[in-house]
Amino acid sequence: MVCFSVIIERMAERPKLFKIDTEMQRWCALLEQELLAWPDVSAKPMFGMIGIYRGKNIFAAIPRTRAAETSRSVLIKLPNLKNKRLKRASGPGSGWAAYELESEQSINEALRLLERAYEMNS
Repeated sequence: MVCFSVIIERMAERPKLFKIDTEMQRWCALLEQELLAWPDVSAKPMFGMIGIYRGKNIFAAIPRTRAAETSRSVLIKLPNLKNKRLKRASGPGSGWAAYELESEQSINEALRLLERAYEMNS
């Protein structure tokens, strides 16, 4: 039997998710559309975001209505990559980084980083 205090404690450990605005939703829809055109890529909904997989391996979490870290961040699985635009993401698992979409022009850099994560998850 699970104690209610344990359940409440686990619920408190969940990372905060940030509501995203319509501009960010549009940018993320563009990213998602591009990623889903790549070979062996699929998507699964997860907590207001969409998990992007290559085969069975997740390599990104793109916001749909909620974002982790900040209201402008995309999560990319890039262990040990050094990049001044990436911030190590908090939460479970290792190797996750948050990339901030600052403008429509930052989508191209996001795609380059997502391509690296895609290649690392082959």
